[in-house]
Amino acid sequence: MEKVKTLIIFSENRDTQSNYMAFANLHNLRFYFKDRSKTSIQMLLEQKFDLIIIEIMHPVMSEIEFVDQVHGVAKDVPIIVVSSFFYDTKDLVFGGKIADFILKPLSVEKLVESYEQIQTPQAEVEIPKSPFKETKIDDVLLESKKLSVLMEMSRSLNSITDFDLLLHHIIELAIGALDAERATLFILDKKRKELWSRTGIGIEKQEIRFPMDRGIAGEVVVSGQPQIIDDPYSHPKFNKDVDIKTGFKTRNILCLPMKNLGGEIIGAFQILNKKSGNFNKEDQLFLSSMAANTGIAIENALLNDELKRQLDEIKRSYDDLYIAQNQILKEARFASISEIAGHFDEISKKGTEFSDSIQEIKRQYNFDPNLKKLVEKAGEFSDLMIDGFKSFLEKKRNSIFN
Repeated sequence: MEKVKTLIIFSENRDTQSNYMAFANLHNLRFYFKDRSKTSIQMLLEQKFDLIIIEIMHPVMSEIEFVDQVHGVAKDVPIIVVSSFFYDTKDLVFGGKIADFILKPLSVEKLVESYEQIQTPQAEVEIPKSPFKETKIDDVLLESKKLSVLMEMSRSLNSITDFDLLLHHIIELAIGALDAERATLFILDKKRKELWSRTGIGIEKQEIRFPMDRGIAGEVVVSGQPQIIDDPYSHPKFNKDVDIKTGFKTRNILCLPMKNLGGEIIGAFQILNKKSGNFNKEDQLFLSSMAANTGIAIENALLNDELKRQLDEIKRSYDDLYIAQNQILKEARFASISEIAGHFDEISKKGTEFSDSIQEIKRQYNFDPNLKKLVEKAGEFSDLMIDGFKSFLEKKRNSIFN
């Protein structure tokens, strides 16, 4: 009896889970969904797996390092990486640590094709030894990986035009890239001389504003100089009230100015609480590179927001004008119908004279039955015509504003 093969999937993306499950069932694979925790890594040491799939959701170094970590404890197990990022630089970023790379959008067909390709024996290729020292190679690789991360970040940021989604995405990237607990992006409002930021998306969206010279972010924006603060509570510009209200304890801060393509300061990038120690110059250099791309993307998104706002104002003005014109037309139609109805009222008032004339003809020409019938029909027709028109006009008048 053939042994059932096992698959472990590192993904918390619900949108792709059905693809993984369908693929596993198709090939009779026992599968596990796991998060990126020490417990999951320990599971790789304790249990033998035949295939590992890692889905990368964000272009950050921690994602690359996780692949390195998994390969380190399961070197003989083929790894498939699934992502929208690092496809062009996969050989540089992952080296020979992965068996295949699937570029999103993900499908069952792509998983099947990748799996069958891995199952096909490949000729071993001897990798020549480099004449350079290993430490030098590692340093170059690390810098290359960081450049790849920045390139992917830039591409992902410039693909988002909605400001709130962009802001949320930037904060997620910054936290992941610098292994921090929190991040905030402050935008400079030059007209009001304020810094502002938004938190949340949709109905949970909230905006905070404060004078541009207040707080550490304000100091960075005014001076144009980055700051690394290891003891924020001793800093004169640090606002302790925020920590007191939220219960969050700020241990260290990295804050630097954010500039646009023209080199003008348009805000500040603030990262809080590096999980492993304090922020350093290397973190500052990396965030500066990220902030350069961020500033351009933010300015584009703000411009897009402003254009949308102007278009909405034009649409509202057009709608108001349409409503006003429609109201004028209704009132004009109502006035015209009322005027016609007035004429028929006058005709109705003269109806008694017409009726008297009919009666006089009938009296004088009573000897002629045919003439008598014609006169009676004329009277009936006249009454019906007047009543019919009046009823029709009344209905039209009532329907105009309903």
